[in-house]
Amino acid sequence: MATLSARDAEAILRFVAVAGELGGDEPFTPLVLEELGRLVPADTVVYCEQDRVRKRHRRSATRPGDSWAGEPLVSYWEIADEHPVCRVHNRGDSRALKLSDFVSLRQLKRSHVYDVWFGPAGVDRELNVAIPSPPWHTKTFLFDRGPGADFTERDRLVLDRLQSHFDRLWRAARTRRQLRAALAAFEREAESQSHGIVVFTSRGELEMISPAARRLLREYFDAPSETSLPVELADWLEAGSDTLRRAAGARRLTIERSGEALLLVETHDDLGLTSRERQILAWVARGKTNPEIAELLWISPTTVRKHLEHVYAKLGVQTRTAAAARFLGMLEDAGDA
Repeated sequence: MATLSARDAEAILRFVAVAGELGGDEPFTPLVLEELGRLVPADTVVYCEQDRVRKRHRRSATRPGDSWAGEPLVSYWEIADEHPVCRVHNRGDSRALKLSDFVSLRQLKRSHVYDVWFGPAGVDRELNVAIPSPPWHTKTFLFDRGPGADFTERDRLVLDRLQSHFDRLWRAARTRRQLRAALAAFEREAESQSHGIVVFTSRGELEMISPAARRLLREYFDAPSETSLPVELADWLEAGSDTLRRAAGARRLTIERSGEALLLVETHDDLGLTSRERQILAWVARGKTNPEIAELLWISPTTVRKHLEHVYAKLGVQTRTAAAARFLGMLEDAGDA
């Protein structure tokens, strides 16, 4: 079983510290990927965010100076279900995985996906790791190599150890972006808005609170005083956790910290779907049949059908098309997840 050396552990901690310093509104810039490439050597290092439900590219970044041998002959969406690692990541398994976990190099080179995707780009070896995410906003790191040695178990273990740090870095960058937008809109913010901001001192005293934040604190906690945070919120800050969530019926409040500022975001789960129902509905929206969804998720077609019956009842619809339309509408309303 592969283990990390003390040197590797130190290198991981150093990368996390450097990535935190380099990160701004975007968490994984070319310079961050350059640092990541020092940990896991590869010919190219790529970070990519996608909406795999609506088949949209969200954003990507590459290491400075990286280039491929050539361009793939088809779009990613034409081979997504053929890509050995993506097929597994699409099931919700976000571990670091290699192409060679599923096919030998000889088998890969005989495949259609190699002819139109890997081969033109000069890729023989690939190692991917994902940040656990819903299918409508996946976040994946790709490490590619041409002919030569495969990635090692040490490389895999490094990325698995970094996975939770990747998630934290991404969320911190998102919070910074949202805080910046909320601060810009502070002058015109109304109490009814779903985003609020709080700025506090090191002693937990309020320095600034937006009208929406005051309403949200009042509705989800004991009524706050004019000068201090609610006790539960102050205790959470002292504990040093990244995210605090509260629920009130179908309403959800998420609180994220960035320095001495808090971002409060209220969302509504109008559909009332379970995580499994959302996952199945995401595949329905991509045009998959019940047997295809069952194969992708390693469940039976009967189980898929039962889940969809519950979905139809909750949404008040009778067809796959109508359910998918409601689901896609919810994603549009929710914005960037």
